[in-house]
Amino acid sequence: MLKLLNQALKITNDNIILAIPLIIFMWVINFYSLFSKYTVDSFPEFLLASVTILFMVGAFCAGWFYMIKEGISLSKKVFVLDEDRAKATLNLIKLIPTGIGKYFLSFVGMYVILFLIQVIVAFVVYVVGVKTIGVLDASSVQHFQAIATEQGQSSDQAMMSFVDSLSIDQIIFFGKWSMLFVFVSSAAFFLIMLWFPEIIYQSQNPILALGRSIIKLFKTFFKSLNLFLVMWIIGFILLFVNTFAFINPVAYLIMSIILFYYSVYVVVLLFLYYDKTFNCDAQIDENIPSHENNLLDGDESEDE
Repeated sequence: MLKLLNQALKITNDNIILAIPLIIFMWVINFYSLFSKYTVDSFPEFLLASVTILFMVGAFCAGWFYMIKEGISLSKKVFVLDEDRAKATLNLIKLIPTGIGKYFLSFVGMYVILFLIQVIVAFVVYVVGVKTIGVLDASSVQHFQAIATEQGQSSDQAMMSFVDSLSIDQIIFFGKWSMLFVFVSSAAFFLIMLWFPEIIYQSQNPILALGRSIIKLFKTFFKSLNLFLVMWIIGFILLFVNTFAFINPVAYLIMSIILFYYSVYVVVLLFLYYDKTFNCDAQIDENIPSHENNLLDGDESEDE
């Protein structure tokens, strides 16, 4: 496992260009979400905005995940000159349109299925929570509604008022609900974590890929669980530290960079694990046109 973690770290560092599409996409999606918040005021407009985001996510996932797969393939190549490797790394960005063309519909379908999974997870959390934890009494609900609708307070002030108004029993109550949500959400993500590389490496049908990925997950259950726990623990620590970074702009900027880097690292680690575990050599697909092979080779023929 340690060797896999180190290799994924090296691939991420050597191909840090992989972070650029993620950063641009997050900036665009945040801008569009903010724009929609103040302009969408009817159901047809909301539906149009939702479909737009759906297509944006599908295009990004298709291009970025394909780029990461080819980045892993590139790490297996031997270059005589560092200049050749640098050219090949920069040329990874040119493969994004190819990825979009091949996998766009796959990831649009995956996004729709993910939405349905989220609905199911929310329902499971609610049913299990009501039966095992319970619900708030009517007086507590009215109290929280009064705080939420109180005028003349900023969102931070309202949140502080909300927290200060909680009793010990209520804090324990919300803590149990939070733990239940984290547990069910983590279990759901564990079940689908091989879904993303399965689409890129094996099956473009998102439904078929989901079934195959779950089968492969259980075939390597403990090995996959170890990987998931490592990613989960590191992610939890970073998110915990990030909650304290808001008090300082410099610390917040540093943590934002670290979280972006970790996001790229996790995806590289997941794809590399799939490649090594299920014997997908991540070589250039035979269906890819020859000119794309030249892109990844960094135009070595010219240097010769």
